[in-house]
Amino acid sequence: MKRRVTLLLAALPLAFLTAFLLLPLLRVLGIGGASLGILGQPYFQGRLLWTLWQATLTAALALLIGGPLSYLLARYRLPGKEVLLRLLLLPFVTPTLVAALGLLSLFGPRGLTGLDLSETPTLIVLGNLFFNLPLVMRLGYAGFLRAPPGLDAAARTLGASGWRAAVSVSLPLAWPGLAAGAVLVFLYSFLSFGLPLLLGGEKYATLEVEIYTLTAYELRLPEASALILLQLGVTLVASLLYLRLGRNSGVGVAVARDLPRPRGWAALATYGLTGAVLLLCFAPLVAVAVRSFSGRGGPTFVFWQGLGGGDPPLGLMLGNTLRFAALTLLCAVLLGGLHALAAYLSRSRFLDLFSLLPLMVSPVSLAVGYLLLYPALRAQLPLLIAAYTLLATPLIVRSVLPALRAVPGNVQASARTLGASPVAMWRTVMLPSVLPALRGGAALSLATVLGEFAATLVLTRPEWATLSTGMYERLGRPGEQNLGEACALATLLMLLSLTVFGLLGGRGEVT
Repeated sequence: MKRRVTLLLAALPLAFLTAFLLLPLLRVLGIGGASLGILGQPYFQGRLLWTLWQATLTAALALLIGGPLSYLLARYRLPGKEVLLRLLLLPFVTPTLVAALGLLSLFGPRGLTGLDLSETPTLIVLGNLFFNLPLVMRLGYAGFLRAPPGLDAAARTLGASGWRAAVSVSLPLAWPGLAAGAVLVFLYSFLSFGLPLLLGGEKYATLEVEIYTLTAYELRLPEASALILLQLGVTLVASLLYLRLGRNSGVGVAVARDLPRPRGWAALATYGLTGAVLLLCFAPLVAVAVRSFSGRGGPTFVFWQGLGGGDPPLGLMLGNTLRFAALTLLCAVLLGGLHALAAYLSRSRFLDLFSLLPLMVSPVSLAVGYLLLYPALRAQLPLLIAAYTLLATPLIVRSVLPALRAVPGNVQASARTLGASPVAMWRTVMLPSVLPALRGGAALSLATVLGEFAATLVLTRPEWATLSTGMYERLGRPGEQNLGEACALATLLMLLSLTVFGLLGGRGEVT
């Protein structure tokens, strides 16, 4: 009976993943096999090396900055620490174009800092760090919390310095979490699209940008498919490494402790690194908002006023953004909830791992697969919603599944002993326990979809303009007015994402 219920629950999510993940990827791999010769061309080899280099550098910097700070936060009492940890979720749900525009407002031509980095790869690395540094910090912080509180003290008693005790005792226990975070940073940076598209130009185009260019502008689908095949090979290796590290990063439980306040070098390092992280993660958001009200002559509302009569109209973009997000959320909650229930009841490692696959495949690659496999649906809204849903569903699963597993078995047994039917037990015990995680996953999903950009560019129609595509179109036009309107749209999109994230009580994490 239990097996039959599990199969029924898993049928719809597996059918969806097969139709909109596996089959499109297989179609891409099939057409790309005949064009693998382009991988020997120096130009594409250069694009691969640059993509690997910027992703590796970002992961190394995230580990170098996030590792020490996560250790210090786990070892010392810091005013507002819980608020800080909550705030570190916000860059993850900030739309890509908002971050890119914020960095340009700081370090672009006529940027607020007066430092123009627009012709260098520095902006791309800074953008990757903006999004991904919090991943390393949160995973590292959880790992350091699991270290028994007396180990560092025992090492210092034996003559080790504070840093030596941290490196020789605490670091090995937290290393799986830190390393898993670094691999995630590499994956997200390797697959990044919006940042290199806007900030890199032709000189610093990544594989993802090349795939989009070959598909959307040059109609060279076989060559694009060959690059996708190469890209999948790299992400597969990184994903397997992440899964292996992830199996060891959750060993143990967080240890409650009475933490001291940092003093001396610890205070200097803690407050200094915290300030640097806050500056990196939130200065671009403040800059884009300031830029939307700043003209050559000083403060102005002309950019916001220009949105009213712009093309495409603000009402159309806002309406489409909200409509697509709402449809996606309904589909993602249904499919993600069913997938999590099936994985929980069956204890199937296959279902657990299968839910991670959409996070490890780029939206541009999938959009190319959709064009190849479902050409008749290219101009149909269901295909766009399917692409959005594929991005959102894993965030639901990765939030709900750990919450289901965290419900103590004795609580369920007690409910059944007291005469509760299986349906009543799920309604009165399981659902209240899982509901906060479901809301958190929905918050992450909705905030992510609101700013989705990559798949939209490939699959969109003019009447489907969203806030993200409107920003991109204005950035492609010359003039201060268009740049200011793009900043105004970015500010609106940022506020919209943060609002829905806050209203849904976003506390979710990808695990």
